[in-house]
Amino acid sequence: MIEIKNIVKGFEGRDVIKDVSAVFESGKVNMVIGRSGSGKTVLLKCIVGLIQPDSGSVLYDGRNFTSSPENEKMLVRREIGKVFQMGALFDSMTVAENVRFPLDMFSNMTESEKKDRVEFCLEKVNLSHAPNLYPAEISGGMKKRTAIARAISLNPKYLFCDEPNSGLDPETSILIDNLVHDLTHEFNMTTVIISHDMNSVFEIGENVMFLYQGEKVWEGKGREIAQADHPALKEFVFASALMKKLHNIS
Repeated sequence: MIEIKNIVKGFEGRDVIKDVSAVFESGKVNMVIGRSGSGKTVLLKCIVGLIQPDSGSVLYDGRNFTSSPENEKMLVRREIGKVFQMGALFDSMTVAENVRFPLDMFSNMTESEKKDRVEFCLEKVNLSHAPNLYPAEISGGMKKRTAIARAISLNPKYLFCDEPNSGLDPETSILIDNLVHDLTHEFNMTTVIISHDMNSVFEIGENVMFLYQGEKVWEGKGREIAQADHPALKEFVFASALMKKLHNIS
């Protein structure tokens, strides 16, 4: 479980995150949504420690990450897996080598254990057939699945995904959604997803927070959004659905 308490973060005298609190539950897909500029990415960076909030705290299973010394923060970071928006794979490494990279950097596994772990992770994302291919040789969906395999290679307790469906067609997006959902439940991870994809929100959003101008203005289940009465959320849902429809037509 991750708990954020009264997070405030500003730049050049302007608050970007305004007193945001939330609980992201273990074994569930927790989503943060909102239009561009709403503060989603800044909040995510505060949670994972890339930037320090001006006030407030982030707790990982009761451990105050915000006020911890750097050596204790490092221990928490080793329990975190990240899936970046564009995948961020190493072009010069094969699929298997990309997945193995965190094991080489942060684990004390033997060569045999690393090999077994890589094979296990690739099997989980249905890429057992592609360990020796390079990123340039695989599809966008396969790149995202490789990024997910790499993110879970160290068996993380916490998984963060930044727009995991960005640039993917609707069918592949559904596959990625189902994969993240299934892995979250299978390994009881605390998963936090930043997303604009309303299909993902409706289908796998077990806890959803909507940010508007740096404030949390709505929180609930993905399937409850249709009944939400906040005007900014209604506008966001309508605009997202319209853009999706236009994309499918084109």
